[in-house]
Amino acid sequence: MRHALPRRPKRLAALAGLALVVGAAVLPAHADTSTHETTDVLPRSTGAIGHGAVPGGQVTRDQIMDRATDWVAKQVPYTHEGVHGQKYDFWQDEPTGGPYRQDCSGFISMAWQLDRSRTTDDLSDVAEKTTWDQLQPGDALNTTSGGHAILFAGWNDKAKGTFRYIAQSRRGVPTMAASANRNDRKIAGHDASGYQPLRYRKLADAPAATPAAVVPPPAPAPVQTPAAPAHEPAAPAAPPVPPSPTAPPTSPAPAAPSTPTPAPGQTSATPSPATRSGTVAATGSRLYRITPDHQAVEEYTGKGDTWVKVRGATSRIYTSRSTLYATDRTTGDIWQYDPAHKDTGSDHPAGVDGPWTRIGGPGAQFAATADRLYGLSPDHSAVHEYTGNPGVWNRVRLAGTDRILTSATTLYAVDPVTAAGGGIHQYDAASGRWTDIGGPGAQFAATADHLYGVSPDHSAVYEYTGNPGVWDRVRLAGTDRIYTSRSTLYITDPVTTGTRGDIWQYDRERRTWTRIGGPGASFLATDTHLYGVSPGHTGIYENTGRGDTWTKISGPVAT
Repeated sequence: MRHALPRRPKRLAALAGLALVVGAAVLPAHADTSTHETTDVLPRSTGAIGHGAVPGGQVTRDQIMDRATDWVAKQVPYTHEGVHGQKYDFWQDEPTGGPYRQDCSGFISMAWQLDRSRTTDDLSDVAEKTTWDQLQPGDALNTTSGGHAILFAGWNDKAKGTFRYIAQSRRGVPTMAASANRNDRKIAGHDASGYQPLRYRKLADAPAATPAAVVPPPAPAPVQTPAAPAHEPAAPAAPPVPPSPTAPPTSPAPAAPSTPTPAPGQTSATPSPATRSGTVAATGSRLYRITPDHQAVEEYTGKGDTWVKVRGATSRIYTSRSTLYATDRTTGDIWQYDPAHKDTGSDHPAGVDGPWTRIGGPGAQFAATADRLYGLSPDHSAVHEYTGNPGVWNRVRLAGTDRILTSATTLYAVDPVTAAGGGIHQYDAASGRWTDIGGPGAQFAATADHLYGVSPDHSAVYEYTGNPGVWDRVRLAGTDRIYTSRSTLYITDPVTTGTRGDIWQYDRERRTWTRIGGPGASFLATDTHLYGVSPGHTGIYENTGRGDTWTKISGPVAT
């Protein structure tokens, strides 16, 4: 039978999304000058990114950041002339309504959609002084003594003074995104003590237009009463064992829990399974772990319990089917691994460390399809997509988001669980639109072709049919967590007096369940192997493919 996971319409608040911008090297900047030839070169409009606003009019922080990252994405070069009084170049740009002068203060003028390209000497004429502690994305740091200005893009760690910025800095270097520390002696090549934080006077508090990527959820679909499907497993009564059980599998028997009752106001939101993220993660062909002290990432060789180090101190690891990503334990920045780029031991460009490249700043969570990486902003207010250019991310969702997950081709976002909602939304990358497809649910996970959800009370598992709001029930029994490989769904029993947390494998063609192991802290899979982390994180076990027989391949891993 089909069951529409309960949904409730909700308003999507236009929250200020913080772009995940970080990347290029911090290079010495050319001095700005107050003798620019600008009086006869004025912007024609504020362009598409300005949403039709008047040059010199109000602008929102989101618009500022969108305009700034547009120049990063286009790799707008610093002016080829004009460093010593010669004529400056102006960027003829429809999206931002140019022309704007191609230097540091011209870039700030563009981002603030001013009516002309200001200089470091007169940016203060259109701005109010603020303080370092009050800085927010879209504010500027300006130094008249050194003649330089940069756009503040957000804090990495405010307590430690680390932050992100975007700037036009010098010839030969396009508009760049970078990180710095307010306590550094120099920032962007200029004395840090000389920077004055500025806030544009015509900053608007609310967006000028609703982002196209956000669409209101449809009205809730009617709930159809589900009937109990065949082949439901009964929880086996066996003593607790690690994920290398020796007891034979128990034949499934029908279970008959009550029909799930939605609880919109309850807090569920268990984290996504560790298949593609956490301290153990897998691509389609490789398995990775973080050591217990978080000082190394190691790759499994496939031989016994032999692992090789591929990275140093790391907080979390994430994977697509082909790529490993890691977040820095100190800054939270995200790095991408390319094993083809070996470490030669020579000096590296900033943002590159042998086979690793820094591609973005901190995020609450990351998830990847086969060819796209997505990040959830630290405050859970927006979702961004990595463009493939280090430091450049495009916002694809501007709405409160609890967590994100992916299949091989599709991104899903789960609303925060509140009395007003908690549904799951599917993203169409081609159109940039979102569709409310169901929910709320305690957890969701996807194979390459199918999306599954656990009901809020953990009493059943459902498969999404492809029709918004309509889900097929595939298991009617208490379920703690769900995990997926590229082709297969796995579930774990809840740990109760009658069940111990065993893992079961779903045969979608036969609609049957088979017990394949005992409890584990988490499970994950490559294209060919299933792995389990023991309950105390004391080891990793590999399923042999012979029922519930598992082989230990690793000692302790990080929690």
